[in-house]
Amino acid sequence: MLYMVETWATIESGDTIDSGDGPGPFFAKIVDRFRPQAIYGNPTRRHIFMVVELNSPADIAELMYALTWFAGNEPRFTPIHSCPN
Repeated sequence: MLYMVETWATIESGDTIDSGDGPGPFFAKIVDRFRPQAIYGNPTRRHIFMVVELNSPADIAELMYALTWFAGNEPRFTPIHSCPN
C-alpha cells in the first residue's frame, strides 16, 4: 500500500544531526532500502515528506523505528488510496 510518511526532527535531534554529517547519509540509506516514489524536504523546519510503498506491517515498523530513532519523533503515516478511473 502507498503511504505518505512525514517526519520532523526535535530540536535536540536536529542539532545532533547538524553537528555531524547532516541528514544526507541517513536518507541515502532510507532511499536505498525503501525506494520512495517522491521525497520532499523543508530544511527550515527539519521536516520531510515521502511517498513510499510499504507492503507489510514489518516494512511499516522498520521505517517507523528508523525515522523515530533518527528524528526523535514518531513519524506520521497516511495511507494514499488510488481513485478509480
